Amino acid sequence: MLTDFSEQDWMIVEKIQSYCIYQDRCEKEVKKKLYTFNVEKDLQPKIINYLIDNDYLNEERFTKLFIQGKLRIKKWGKMKLKFELKSRGVENSMIDKYINEISDDEYTAYFNEFSSKKIKFLKGTKDQKKRSFINYFAYRGWENYLIYQKLKEIS
Repeated sequence: MLTDFSEQDWMIVEKIQSYCIYQDRCEKEVKKKLYTFNVEKDLQPKIINYLIDNDYLNEERFTKLFIQGKLRIKKWGKMKLKFELKSRGVENSMIDKYINEISDDEYTAYFNEFSSKKIKFLKGTKDQKKRSFINYFAYRGWENYLIYQKLKEIS
């Protein structure tokens, strides 16, 4: 497989390998990066296949880690996770598979923990706090039923 690449092509492959090692990437991100390197169109699939065959590029691993990371670190809800993964070209079936792996209890616990902390920092009148709370969590892709359920608890 290595002989399929010229010396110049191999330099690009090594850069892309480093790009994928630094952080898991989806195929769309790798294609975008290849485009910035001005890689010829006929060479791109060869490089992508090489990365997949050698486990530098793995859509399933990317999807799983993306969901785990954004849920735990960025505190994104399922709707935002789905939207972001779709925008990265990940297949719906794969998105659904890993979104559905999040247990309802775990998901609700994340929301409750995160929202309880956020409530303490809201300022303004009661209505302003409610609007701010709704906007904040809706933007992060949390479901309306969770947002309004929490609002009832704190009212």
